[in-house]
Amino acid sequence: MTSYGYHVIASSAAAVVARVCTHPLDTLKTRLQVANEPIHFRTLPETYAKFIRTNSIASLYRGLPVSLVFSVPALSIYLSCYDITSGYLDKSTSLSRNHSTNHLLSGFVAEIFASLAFTPMEVMKNQLQTTKQSESTLSLASRIWRVEGLPGFFRGYTMSLAVFVPYTMTYFAVYEKLKSYMAQHYLSSPLNTPVKTDSMVSQLPFAAYMASSTIACAIGITISTPLDIVKTRWQISFSEQGTAYKGGPVYIIKQMWQQGGYRAFSRGMLTRICWGIPSTAISMTIYESIKDWYAMEHQNH
Repeated sequence: MTSYGYHVIASSAAAVVARVCTHPLDTLKTRLQVANEPIHFRTLPETYAKFIRTNSIASLYRGLPVSLVFSVPALSIYLSCYDITSGYLDKSTSLSRNHSTNHLLSGFVAEIFASLAFTPMEVMKNQLQTTKQSESTLSLASRIWRVEGLPGFFRGYTMSLAVFVPYTMTYFAVYEKLKSYMAQHYLSSPLNTPVKTDSMVSQLPFAAYMASSTIACAIGITISTPLDIVKTRWQISFSEQGTAYKGGPVYIIKQMWQQGGYRAFSRGMLTRICWGIPSTAISMTIYESIKDWYAMEHQNH
């Protein structure tokens, strides 16, 4: 199997495991972001408890099927584009794989292409997660197609780029720096085998990938949460067909400020961090581990 084939397998496995494990937190995060009433409960356990009292446990998994269908190709595009762009810049320019600008540009390219798959997923997933009435994915897709046509599935694509391009660029810049730092310390130990820090494969321990991803994700989420809330509200406005649907993101921002001030733009941030960290850490750790395994097998043959 080619290197690209292993990239697809690695990213697909990462997408499925991460999505299944963290989807309930994603549902809670989405519900909190679109809620208009003040939040009177302070802790995450209290938030969960209130949600379970007023909803079924099954409702935590609304939107999971469409998430799995889209997240596999989306994450494959995302991670493959990042690695391919990073490799191209390394070979064709003066920007080595360890250069911060390489990480920023590779993340930028990856997000632009991956959002073409992530955006339809977010549009349908968010509406399924926030509606009180059960609706099938096929029924929702048919309704969006009848009312808005193909553009309806890409509602918020520009907003998604505004949210996730800064997130992705921040994430990979921090992630790669931390990974390089850990590789240097791993190299210095006499008990460990050499680590190729200048190549795509670093063959770091499982925990190193997990720690690097966790820190990078927390920083990226903190930066991108305000616009993510606006994006989510804009994407679900189709179901309501109200003033937010007609007014667009600018109206939503004004409405949020009037209703909750600056606090409205951090609504659900803790839940988003609690969802994003395991989701990203699982994805990247599985992806990097499978890549490392392929590289070792390839070197042995």
